[in-house]
Amino acid sequence: MGIFDKLLGGGKEYPPLENSSPAAERLTKYRSQLVSLTKQVSDALEVIPAEDVAYVFVGKPPKAFGIAWIQGDKIHNFKSLAQEKNIPATEFQILSDKLREAYQRSQDASRYSSTIEGRKILVTPSETLAQDIKQILQKVAN
Repeated sequence: MGIFDKLLGGGKEYPPLENSSPAAERLTKYRSQLVSLTKQVSDALEVIPAEDVAYVFVGKPPKAFGIAWIQGDKIHNFKSLAQEKNIPATEFQILSDKLREAYQRSQDASRYSSTIEGRKILVTPSETLAQDIKQILQKVAN
């Protein structure tokens, strides 16, 4: 039945994010940037809200995805950072694989649904996943 769920637009349902939760409070800090991102990207969004940054998986991780992050009032993305730092394609692939592995390790993390400007998003309030992503991105930035 799972294949028909995907074909018909169904999928796993997640409980709604409680408005009073720490993750919801963190999302509020990035609301305007998330609104902007939802207008720029039609793919699915999964937000990992951390203390001073919100990471966003775009697409369908762990298979086909991109990653962006919101820091301050700016939206950054992995692909443009790699281009800016002249990261060779082979190293970019290795780092992408590390992001994939970090995501896979977090498969058991709690996930919630939320809505930004009428668009459903997935929220994963996982400090472990946020730290893993941060470490991988720091390798590119340095």
